[in-house]
Amino acid sequence: MKRNLLLLGCLLSFSCLTFAQKKNAKKDPPQEKLTIPGSASLRPPVKAMDLKFDYKQVNAPMPQFDIFNHQNENITKDVLDAGGNIIMMVFNPVCDHCENQTKLFIDNIDLFKKSRLLLVAAPVQVPNLSYFESNVKFSLYKNLMTVSVDSAKVLDKIFNYVELPQINIYDGKTHRLLKTFNSLQPLDSLRSFIQ
Repeated sequence: MKRNLLLLGCLLSFSCLTFAQKKNAKKDPPQEKLTIPGSASLRPPVKAMDLKFDYKQVNAPMPQFDIFNHQNENITKDVLDAGGNIIMMVFNPVCDHCENQTKLFIDNIDLFKKSRLLLVAAPVQVPNLSYFESNVKFSLYKNLMTVSVDSAKVLDKIFNYVELPQINIYDGKTHRLLKTFNSLQPLDSLRSFIQ
């Protein structure tokens, strides 16, 4: 009898302890939100892909992307490490404003010696790239201008859905967003960002 009571007492203690731990676990904040000084080394490392950014905000990092140029060659963010700012233009190959903006870039291509021009279109626009090439002859400037197609849904993260073209200026070293322009922009608006 004494043994049965001891066993019952142990089971009850174990049950109460388990219940208390579950109850306290619901009250404790997640480890990522702890602000106790010196506790950073106790937190598990946060993976870069777990972080959520509003990529449309100034100072946001350039999102990871996987794009292909018109010759189906893969382009990664590492290719854009030319030293100067990255001028990324979201465009539609059959958009008149986009075509005019690209021609403005080409007419002033000598200004873009360090800066990288990256034009990104949606995947559905692949058939229209040859039309765009015939109008603006971008392949003549492939060392300074890259025309590409998004294959990683980057446009969903950076496009403001206001007006085309959208020009995002990224710092060449940190790859952080400096400024966003919507619609056709005169060169004077962009001049301070061109290197």
